[in-house]
Amino acid sequence: MNKNIAIILFAAVTAFLCVGCGRSKSEHVVVDTETVEVQQSQLEEALTSGNLKQASVMADSMSLFVDDFTPEQTVQVLTAFVSIHNDASKKRETRRDLETLRKYVDVYDIALSVNPKDTRAAFKKAMSRNPELDFDSIAKAFREKLNQYDSMQDGSLSAAKPVETDTVAKRDSGASTVKDLPMELRPAE
Repeated sequence: MNKNIAIILFAAVTAFLCVGCGRSKSEHVVVDTETVEVQQSQLEEALTSGNLKQASVMADSMSLFVDDFTPEQTVQVLTAFVSIHNDASKKRETRRDLETLRKYVDVYDIALSVNPKDTRAAFKKAMSRNPELDFDSIAKAFREKLNQYDSMQDGSLSAAKPVETDTVAKRDSGASTVKDLPMELRPAE
């Protein structure tokens, strides 16, 4: 009797797993792609109208799908992050600026790891239209800023103590320095 119940229970669980795992995921992917395309047009509108708050929201939302970006979408999101960074720097909003720097670097790294050849081609195309958009050098500069900030936060980047430059003169001026040394380290007489 217990054996029959176990077999029936096993069959029921297996049936539920087969039904749950057998669904087509193509509907979900289409919705995500459509969402990104709608967001792309909204991001473009926000950037052209100068609405950086809306552009920030759209770029953040789009960056969740960076794996599925076309190279042009990558360029658009990175351009939005550069605009947001410039605005945050101008307004001295440090936290917003640091968040934007991290997002830029993350999107840049993921996009290049997924599709390096086409993404670099899109970077060159964007740079030919606007020479200030050198995404590689911008990413490098943003990484340096983030490293400096992280170093300041953990204390590894602190002001260097002034080094005494006249230590030899002080050491030679006193005859007691040789007597202060242990016997093994004293010069031969």
